[in-house]
Amino acid sequence: MKKSSGCRSFPLSEGVEVEWAWGNEALQNVDWTELDHFYATERAYSVFLDTRMIRALLSSPERPLAILRWRRAGRLIGVAAVEDTCAESVGLEAHISSERPWFRWVNRMLHGKDNRFQFQVRVVGTVLGSGTHDQVWASDVNENHARRWLNETIFETIQLNGKSSPRVVMVKDDPILDHQPRRVKHPGWIPLEFDPEMLLHLDPEWKDIESYKAAMKTKGRTKINRILAISDTLEMKAWDLGEIEQQGHKLIALYQQIYERSGFRLGSLHHREFVESKRAWGDDFVVNGFYLVGQLVGFQCAYVGVEETEAFFVGFDPEFIKTHAIYQRMLVEFIRIGLERGSKRVNMGRTALEIKSSVGALPRRLQCEVRFKNRLFHEVVRRYTRGYDPVQPVMRQPWKQDAYPPKAHLELHSA
Repeated sequence: MKKSSGCRSFPLSEGVEVEWAWGNEALQNVDWTELDHFYATERAYSVFLDTRMIRALLSSPERPLAILRWRRAGRLIGVAAVEDTCAESVGLEAHISSERPWFRWVNRMLHGKDNRFQFQVRVVGTVLGSGTHDQVWASDVNENHARRWLNETIFETIQLNGKSSPRVVMVKDDPILDHQPRRVKHPGWIPLEFDPEMLLHLDPEWKDIESYKAAMKTKGRTKINRILAISDTLEMKAWDLGEIEQQGHKLIALYQQIYERSGFRLGSLHHREFVESKRAWGDDFVVNGFYLVGQLVGFQCAYVGVEETEAFFVGFDPEFIKTHAIYQRMLVEFIRIGLERGSKRVNMGRTALEIKSSVGALPRRLQCEVRFKNRLFHEVVRRYTRGYDPVQPVMRQPWKQDAYPPKAHLELHSA
């Protein structure tokens, strides 16, 4: 993929102008201090819109990403990340449910004989992040205006990869309040719901793993103790920039073993992003290798932001889940990182929901919205997606009745 570079501006309604910047020109010409000040003023602390994250992704030749800035009378009023990628659905029937008799037929027609459905898509928000990080607007910009300006912006024929501009756009991710159906927020778009994001709110009184376990029921504590015992033969070592530069390809190989098992894929992880993230974030980008008898068998990485620890990606041979509880151990280590760094919560992403719930994470439903430039295909997909919902996962409940995480989670989602 050839990654292009450039800066362009377009006038919108009501005197607003949008600026697109991508590639090396964005790295050189964007006023990153201005963006940091804007985020601080709006108290927007998303790891995935952090200027360190955007600069790291812009530096990766495999990631066609742009930073969008909206201005009115020269004043910055909105910021978004936009990324072009390939969306791929593989064996989607295992991940969704539908009571409509025609749904399975349409699903098979879309996926074809090889059970794969692919299309190029422009994503508002960074592709590999989960959660509310797609755009930030000034507090005096109302929601309707923000949506209008986004709609006027997003189908501009900017070629971030130097070849084409996707005719499909996805806006991700907005929370869905508990027990509510997904709904159209951008008129004319199609709301979609996939797996929820798993969050663990950390009690400010917790100082270590022992105080975290003390808030659990006996069964929950026993589960954590068993994870630590089974994984005791695994040695964990932090990787520095030099090791990531020289041996990061090993991490990508381990990541691919997990990536290939997913039912819906939106982009992929590359070696360069590890290098640039470590260079930009330093100690706030944690990369731990897991070793068994001196051999690298897995890794985890996390971004530590202003308020949250983002459990980003892991990689390992799946056989070690049962024999050494390697994945469960990584989840506990993500929690340990959050505790040691004083984070308010640990964001664990949207896979392996039951296992994450067993260590205390709770689901936050998210929806994205999609719009196809081809009106006929847009209508077909709109009718198709009305017929499904995500498969409801089994969730463990390890917390005591008065524990902090469930109370904090409910407060977050109250209307």
